Amino acid sequence: MLMNGPSRMAVLTLLVVCAGATAVTNSNASTVKKRNIGDLIAMGELIVFGKVLEVHDGFDQNNVPYTEVTVEVQQTAKGEAGRTYTFRQFGLIKPRDMGNGLVNLNVTPDGWPTYSQGEEVALFLYKAASRTGLRTTVGLFQGKFRIEDGQVTNSIDNEGLFENLHVDLRKLSEKEREMIRMNRGRIPVQVFTSFVSKAAQEHWFEPTFEEGR
Repeated sequence: MLMNGPSRMAVLTLLVVCAGATAVTNSNASTVKKRNIGDLIAMGELIVFGKVLEVHDGFDQNNVPYTEVTVEVQQTAKGEAGRTYTFRQFGLIKPRDMGNGLVNLNVTPDGWPTYSQGEEVALFLYKAASRTGLRTTVGLFQGKFRIEDGQVTNSIDNEGLFENLHVDLRKLSEKEREMIRMNRGRIPVQVFTSFVSKAAQEHWFEPTFEEGR
């Protein structure tokens, strides 16, 4: 929120707007529902693999703070994206001096994904919020994966990614079968990409509910 005395009404207005700015209900990382790979695929409207080209922040026409991310898309497993794709997530990259004695502290909430220029990623993105156009990844930190040295992992080392997963093993390669037996740890990008693409295109998983709507 803004420091040093904005009006009560201005603060309440900002809080109301921010409450509807995302496609998830709870922004506290400790209370985010655990999501397996089936959930990520089913609940993601857009799934892309690519490289982060640009990251910057600002305020929209309603003064809602955002971080804007542009990705060079190398592969789209679900949904539609061009050669580049840009989206906005709630929150600033860092506190912003507003130049009038006030500092805006509405940064990316704890437990939400953050982005760096040049990183390679796999993103499972919720549908954009109807009121603001903002969106984030399914399960927050669980739905953004970094790709490094040919390996894929999210911020919790893929913990629980394959728990309670129901899939027809006959549809999987041997390496994919090995992958879904993992409790945690990095995954070869070719194996991960193959699994996600097949599952998305063939509709292996369906969402149990639409979160945050």
